[in-house]
Order: sequence, then C-alpha cells, then structure tokens
Amino acid sequence: MIKFGPSGLCQQFAESGKKHTIEAGKWLKDLGLDCFEYSFGRGVMIKSQTAEEIGKEFAQNGIEISVHAPYFINLATQEEDKAANNHRYIFDSLRALRAFGGKRCVFHPGSPLKTPRAEAMNVLLRRFEEVLRIKNDEGFEDLILCPETMGKIAQLGDLEEVIAMCNLGDDNIVPCIDFGHLNSREKGLYFTKDDYKRTIDRLLEGVGKSKTNRMHVHFSKIQYSSGGEVRHLTFDDTTYGPEFEPLMQVFADYRLNPYVVCESAGTQTRDALAMKTYYKTLV
Repeated sequence: MIKFGPSGLCQQFAESGKKHTIEAGKWLKDLGLDCFEYSFGRGVMIKSQTAEEIGKEFAQNGIEISVHAPYFINLATQEEDKAANNHRYIFDSLRALRAFGGKRCVFHPGSPLKTPRAEAMNVLLRRFEEVLRIKNDEGFEDLILCPETMGKIAQLGDLEEVIAMCNLGDDNIVPCIDFGHLNSREKGLYFTKDDYKRTIDRLLEGVGKSKTNRMHVHFSKIQYSSGGEVRHLTFDDTTYGPEFEPLMQVFADYRLNPYVVCESAGTQTRDALAMKTYYKTLV
C-alpha cells in the first residue's frame, strides 16, 4: 500500500518536547503516518546498536524506515580512490539500513564535473554496475537501491538517466522520483494532472509497471533559478511549485503504491500528513 512520511525530524517534533529519533516511531503512528527517512547527508555516523533500537521501536509502531546515503556520492568520478569512497558510503548506508530493519536506500547519482555529460554518464553506469555486483556479493541483494532524480541542471540524474540506472539491475533497483527536483530542472514543469501523467507514463514505459508501482518519491516545493534547485520550501509557499494534489490524483487513478517522503523545510511531517489526508479523499 502507499506510504507517507517525513524525511528527518521536523520543527513540530522538537516543539512537542521530544528530542530523539527513537521517540518518532510512536509519534508518527499517532499522527497517522506510515514511514520515515533517516538521512546520512554528512556521513554514516550511527552505531549499529542505536540503529537496531530505533528500528525495533519503529517496527512496533508500524513505521517503515528508509535511509538516504551521504549527499556527496559521485559515481561519475574518474578517480579510483574517490570511487572506493563512494562504495564505502553506499555500503555503510546499507549496513545501517539493515540494522534499522528497513529496505530502501536513496542516493545521489553524481555530477560530471569537467567531463562531457555523456562520457560521465558512461562512467557512472559502469561504477553502478560495480556497486550492484558488490551488493550481491556482500549479501545485500534483498535491499533496494533508489537512484534519485536531481534538482540542479549540472547534476546527473534527470529522468532518463535515472531510468537508465534502474534498468541495470534486478527488481531491487527502483527509481527515486523527486518531483520538486524535476520541477526545478525544468523551471516549473508540473501544474496539471496531465503534467504528472506524462512522467508516470514515461516510467511505466522505461522501467515497467512493477518498479513504477513501488517507486520511491520525494516531494516538496523548491525555489529554483536558472541553474535549477536553490532551496526547499514549505507547502505554504505560493510562488514556486509543484503542487501535490494533481500528483495524488494520478497515484489514485493509476492505483500506484509508492513510498512518499516529504522534504519540506521544517514542516515535512505536517505536509506529509496533508498529502495523505488528501489522497484518502480520492480512494
């Protein structure tokens, strides 16, 4: 079934007097949400015991945990030492995910830097194939890797590039479609239900029904400039998009069951609940 939840702990959580992630499981359950994304943006620094304790508490409350691997992963690097570091960041994230008892690991594909984009993408695909081989060798074949669509035009990770990555592996490589990022890349792509349908139809064609049905979704309104993403906003913003209601209508019409994570700036729990509440009116 479709799941909704926040990325990280929000302002409301702190204002309620709570301090630790382990307290968020019951808090999210009581609000009526279903999932939570734990971000390792600056590196994987959680102890296995702590992750296990958090995971146990979340499982008891029916809240599924995903993780976001460190932001500075760049699978397009030409340098072997940096490639080795990328592998470490990914597999440290998978080990923590295993300790949490979760299934999904989101990661940023990378950037071409000074290399032509097509050449950088070839390097990225080769590096990702190495990751997939090691993933199976290390016993992580049941965990799901989710390459994310990115918000800056210079970054690798447009829709077609993510589709190409998802077609390298088995059923446990599914796309992370960040609609705020795609909207930023195109400087306002999503306004209507048909705008969202075009993306979903391309996913159905490009990665198939199963992976589209189970895709990971990031959603927030994002300020953008000529280069793409600038900063995340809240659903209260009226200048930048995208709006979530047409996307929820498409999810309902297509009977999709994605894992929807809200990345609003500080109001991610409230905004995740707004998406779920609206979606429930459609089904």
